[in-house]
Amino acid sequence: MVNRLRTKLIRDVRAGIWQIVAISIVAGLGVAMFYGLLMGYSNQKISYAVSYQRLRFADVTIGLKRAPRAIVQRISGMPGVIHVDGRLVVDLDVEQSPGRRGRVTGRLVTLPPRDQPAVNQLLVLEGRLPIGSARREAALESSFAARHKYRPGDRIFPKLDGQRVAFTVTGIVSSPEYIYAVQSKQLLMPTPETFGVLFVRRDQIESLLGMAGSVNEVTLVTEPGQADRIGEEIRRRYSAYGSQDPMTRAEQPSNLLLQSDLDGYAPAAVLMPTLFLGTAALAVSLVLARWVQAQRGQVGFLRASGFPPSAILQHYLELGIAAGAGGGLVGVGLGYGYGLLISKVYADLLHMPYQIVEPHPELAVAGFGLSLVACGLGALGPARQAAAMSPAEAMRGQVPSSPMLAARIPLPLMLALPLRNLLRRPLRTLGTAVGVGASTILLILTGSMLDSLDASLRTYLKEVQNYDLLVGFSEPPADGILFHFRRWPGVLRVEPSLELPVRILHNGRSEETVMIGVLPGSQLRRLPSLDTGLPMFPLPGTVLFTDALMRKLNLERGNLLNIAYTQNTREFSAEANLRSGDPVHQPIGTPIYIGLRDLQLRYGVPLGLPPRGITGALLRVEPGYLASVRARFQARKDVALVQTSDELAAQIYELTAYSRTFMGIFMLFGAAMALAVTYTATDSILWERTRELATLRTLGFGMGRISILVALENMMVAALGAAIGLYPGIRVAQGLMDATQTEGFAMKLVVSQQTYLMALAAPVVLVFLAQWPGLRRISRLDLAGAIRLRDE
Repeated sequence: MVNRLRTKLIRDVRAGIWQIVAISIVAGLGVAMFYGLLMGYSNQKISYAVSYQRLRFADVTIGLKRAPRAIVQRISGMPGVIHVDGRLVVDLDVEQSPGRRGRVTGRLVTLPPRDQPAVNQLLVLEGRLPIGSARREAALESSFAARHKYRPGDRIFPKLDGQRVAFTVTGIVSSPEYIYAVQSKQLLMPTPETFGVLFVRRDQIESLLGMAGSVNEVTLVTEPGQADRIGEEIRRRYSAYGSQDPMTRAEQPSNLLLQSDLDGYAPAAVLMPTLFLGTAALAVSLVLARWVQAQRGQVGFLRASGFPPSAILQHYLELGIAAGAGGGLVGVGLGYGYGLLISKVYADLLHMPYQIVEPHPELAVAGFGLSLVACGLGALGPARQAAAMSPAEAMRGQVPSSPMLAARIPLPLMLALPLRNLLRRPLRTLGTAVGVGASTILLILTGSMLDSLDASLRTYLKEVQNYDLLVGFSEPPADGILFHFRRWPGVLRVEPSLELPVRILHNGRSEETVMIGVLPGSQLRRLPSLDTGLPMFPLPGTVLFTDALMRKLNLERGNLLNIAYTQNTREFSAEANLRSGDPVHQPIGTPIYIGLRDLQLRYGVPLGLPPRGITGALLRVEPGYLASVRARFQARKDVALVQTSDELAAQIYELTAYSRTFMGIFMLFGAAMALAVTYTATDSILWERTRELATLRTLGFGMGRISILVALENMMVAALGAAIGLYPGIRVAQGLMDATQTEGFAMKLVVSQQTYLMALAAPVVLVFLAQWPGLRRISRLDLAGAIRLRDE
């Protein structure tokens, strides 16, 4: 008995090989998504962990105003401290040689004279560390060095106490603190074009800074679970040295952004494979349901010959599992390549100190198993239906179903036949349409993600940041300085900018960000309302938040907040209680906005800024004058930063290139799934109707008319499926978008007309293409044999 069923299994697979292949492709794409995404996700997590462990990434960092280096030895004796390092960290202007960007913001981080630091060690990628030499030398962080094309032997010129000092570049390094090279928690965007980190020997720099024998930052590696306690104890013990609030590893800007990326990565690694594998299960169910109906006579004969229901059940389950096994094998191979691609793209983007790439065979086994389970579950319903048939009932063959009332409406023959076939088995028609609808969901999902990304960038670059040139001053001047700039040739408009780092406290929650002062009626920095999209302006005593930050702090309109300057000292400090206003739609960054005059009075005056002080300016410039205006600002000694809107856009597009790559891959996978599903659906319909179509041919219907009949029926199913998948596709896209919001990047769902058109038209076009192999088979049939063998 078993051998006979094995023979039948092989024959069934051969007869429907292309349907099995199509289902295997869908399942394989799901496995590839599962294995590739989770392999990339796991390798990223391991790469972070290995980099942090090998380079002794700090568990806690504490800033100081100035303290003797001797406190490092005292801190090292505290219980729970494993490693400790004291250093100088200074932000300053950096000038570059001709051919590179003239001036950038730099950060000097000191190293011991002859060895690696005890904490936050460096991995040398090229050259060597600047130790053991009498010359002034520096190592550069890798992303800044790559952007500005630095090599060992080049020179760079930080400005110390207003003086330009030459340093020779000895090496290019990677640091666990700057895997994402961001300046602070308030500025969570890597900007290697304008920000670079230089590592220099402390004995070559401390006297130039007037900090001989001193440190202004302490970094520690602690025993597990001790970072918070030790950091708070050090802050209290050394408050006389101006100790700041301790920053734990979880709050460290680069790590915060990395973990946010990982958190946003996980939902897609679950949702996308689920969608593919669920579609594969549905395709198996649809195909086997049609096969069971077509093979009723065979099932009846087998049951009458003594085969038990369990054998019939197992037989049809094995057909589903065969498709799952094929999908598992395809998916594991494809997923491994996909995982390698993810790992490579991420390594190129981040310059990870240690990039770990492992195959994770346990994930491959799990993916293969999921393919078997999905296709096995899809086969379970038809298999149980076949096993439940009595021999006498099954040997009667297919029982014609009574057409629904709607099918009896007088229609032209070319419409009546397709409509009758769809309505006489409505549940099966609906199941086929749902399979096509799954393709629509995926097309809506991928298309809307790209639409939303493009719309978010347009909103940020053309509405929120509507300037041509951004200027930052090294020391805050009064806004009267802007009168001089307005007279420059080509300058159309100048607006002041004041930005201060702040900490927000609300109901026990805390968040650090940047508070930005805006002018009433500003044209160069607009604040679009989340609800209406119209520009807003904060009322006196009110602060406007981005919608992402409001969600994070659980804010509502009118909440009272404490907002304090983050670098308060004994000499200067500022904080105020302010109320939250309506949310601002800003997809990139999470700043807060307050009226410029309000910010100057509440914070600028207490902090000792000049009356009506500002930190920067926004300019609109005639296109032909942009280069000359930029050059004039770069030549000024009081200007620390000059950035055009095009440079900002280039940085943002570079950061989002990673997302675009994977959205494009998702779209390719979605198109492949759509083709495989539509082929399965249309070809199974043609197999079921082989006898009927052969009869029509014997009655004089040519292949042209038969093709039209089949096309009309398939198009009706495809149109129904596209309509069914439209709303769920939008809801799934919204859910995925909500789940994948990251630190500093929050998109709003946008679905363009092109995406709607693609999602509705693609299934119809694919169904039209997928039916041609079946129609060719019908055209080559032995008509007499097809009519006689009703169970074929």
